Amino acid sequence: MKTRRGFIKSCTLALVAATLATGVMAKSCLWKVTSETGTLYLQGSIHILKADSYPLAPAIEQAYSASDALVLEVDMAEMSSPETQQRIMAKALLSGDGTLQKELDTDTYQKLEAACTGAGLPLAALEKFKPWFASMTLALTKMQKMGFNPKHGLDKYFYDKAKTDGKKVVGLESIEFQIDLFDSLAAANPNDFVARTLADLEMLEEEVEDLLRAWTTGDIDAVGKLMAKSFEGYPEFYKTFVTDRNERWLKTLNGLLEKPKTHMVVVGAGHLPGKGGLLELLEKKGYTVEQL
Repeated sequence: MKTRRGFIKSCTLALVAATLATGVMAKSCLWKVTSETGTLYLQGSIHILKADSYPLAPAIEQAYSASDALVLEVDMAEMSSPETQQRIMAKALLSGDGTLQKELDTDTYQKLEAACTGAGLPLAALEKFKPWFASMTLALTKMQKMGFNPKHGLDKYFYDKAKTDGKKVVGLESIEFQIDLFDSLAAANPNDFVARTLADLEMLEEEVEDLLRAWTTGDIDAVGKLMAKSFEGYPEFYKTFVTDRNERWLKTLNGLLEKPKTHMVVVGAGHLPGKGGLLELLEKKGYTVEQL
């Protein structure tokens, strides 16, 4: 009996040791960026998550606790204000007798209609909206049917914490800039914009578990590959949505790193990897970049 108990105890200790070792080696989609004066915790985000995506890795919570302020793509207080919602609606509506069907070619419209029907979203309800708004509404509807919800997004999670804790929240860009970005890109080629959204949603359905696994484990190369696949055939969208914005954000991040403070920066995980990604840009500036 004593021998058996000793064996069980040894196995239990070995299991605990292995678990602890795995926890030590595990990485998150979180990087520590340091200059001679300041520190940034750069957290790759998925803007819409599932409830079971929490709790977060301890390193992420510790990074937030150690930070003096929170930096998001946009200040969510601005995003949720009635004035902003009115501006979005004003920008999203087609003028005069314009309709979604008139904005799109027949093939793209039919594909959008089929996707909306499959998501239980009547396309008739979107007929007076511009293609970018119709596409985003469809994407949100589809993701919610898959169990995702904006209220579980990482940005929202940290914004709520910062609000409760009294931490300052800074936006890298205004919500108006983001609205104009979608509006201008879709206006330039509405059919391509809708087609890319539909392809993106199809890929997400097939590879959502791969994306979540890559994000959870900090496999930034896998995130980069999924991003490249998402924008395949649409290099101008990738440049405008990702790399151009990274360059603008870098100026702000440089300024933060010149201050003797610590900031938690939460941006879409797709902005981190690859050529023109924030990780590469920050390393080129000579900062120390370390994955946690």
